[in-house]
Amino acid sequence: MNISTNTNTHINPFDSSLQYTKDSTEAIKEKSEFVLAFIESIVTGLTGEQKTLIDRCTNNIYEEYQLHNYNKQYEPDFRKFYEELLKQPEEEAKNLALIIERYVLGGMDIFANKTNIEIKNRFISFDISDLPNSIQTTGYLVVLEHIMNRLKRNKNLGKHTWIFIDEFHILLANQYSADYIAKIYKTGRKENAIPTVITQNIADVLKSEQGCKILSNSEFAMILKQKPLDLPAICKIFDISDEEARYVIDSPVGQGLVVYGEDKVAFRNQVSKESYIYKLNQTSNMQQQRVA
Repeated sequence: MNISTNTNTHINPFDSSLQYTKDSTEAIKEKSEFVLAFIESIVTGLTGEQKTLIDRCTNNIYEEYQLHNYNKQYEPDFRKFYEELLKQPEEEAKNLALIIERYVLGGMDIFANKTNIEIKNRFISFDISDLPNSIQTTGYLVVLEHIMNRLKRNKNLGKHTWIFIDEFHILLANQYSADYIAKIYKTGRKENAIPTVITQNIADVLKSEQGCKILSNSEFAMILKQKPLDLPAICKIFDISDEEARYVIDSPVGQGLVVYGEDKVAFRNQVSKESYIYKLNQTSNMQQQRVA
């Protein structure tokens, strides 16, 4: 499922799971936290006044949605948030509305539309690689919030959900999105979720407090070749000995360490380049291989 400025696939970041939640007050608070992260990913460095305005407007549009018994006509979206912001008496509200206008009414209005997808497949891949770099964090947050809403529905149906978050260091770019991903990782189990994060930029993760918390709270980790400068921090987080660390220093492809709780297992899973499995799964020159 491709999410980009060139497709007609839309996800409304203001979609909610209020109708699936017993404690609607707490659900609105959680939604307000997400909206803060969402706006922060667009407007870097929110002021205290702006945060208050965002919180107020978010509460207003969701309370109206509740009062009308979750009628689709009153369903919150970015345009309703923008209009609510313009109603506020503070001059700062008008300034903030002007900053986000291009994302609501202008050329970057990809997140200002109603959700037009209905997921029925058991396996779904959200692709945000074609989004402009300036809104990739925003796109990541919107997709994850959509998934979190789906989690609550799945839980009500007695289903478990596996979530794989690739290049997750992108979400550590600002404090709000970092806090958000940490919250998903920490509370996802309560929603019958099994979250897994994947990254090649471990240095960026180690610079983030929330990134380190996510790593240290991981019950299972697969560690492949690491740079010498990053390795000491990784060994400390996962309690890896010097002997075990040898398996991820200048290690060949297919070799690494599996950490499961307190257990560490070294593995070497090298596949012949002549085999069908290698040709099917290898990522070097992948496009050329497939075209050929």
